[in-house]
Amino acid sequence: MNRLKMLRKEKNILQKDIAEYLNIKQNSYSQYENELRDIPMVILKKISKYYKVNIDYILGITDIKTLYSNSKISNPNFNRLKEVREDRDLYQKDIAKVLDINQTCYSTYETGLCDISTKNIIKLALYYNLSVDYLLYVTDDRKPHKRCI
Repeated sequence: MNRLKMLRKEKNILQKDIAEYLNIKQNSYSQYENELRDIPMVILKKISKYYKVNIDYILGITDIKTLYSNSKISNPNFNRLKEVREDRDLYQKDIAKVLDINQTCYSTYETGLCDISTKNIIKLALYYNLSVDYLLYVTDDRKPHKRCI
């Protein structure tokens, strides 16, 4: 059972209930829950807020549910990808290589023109040793919870 389904069952709610909160169709939420469809980052942030758990927990990076300190929900299209990359004196081509994508594609992630996949945001969190929550501006806490992957 994946984390989304587990969280929903713990709260004793139906897929249609969480889908309504997210303003999406129940079928879309079902596809996220059954890992048939990638979860857009804006939806992932809302799910985190709804269940009051960190995004790293939802994605299976940590077993700790607790929100990071200074947790907040900010502009849904804003991320720290460029800031973190530049802090480490890396180029877009370096990170694109880590993700096994082309530089143009990675550039669209940094600018928010294209939503980064959950697989790639997990790769970046692990590569930088930061939380997904930090990369997505949900927290200012740089240190991730203890990892399970």
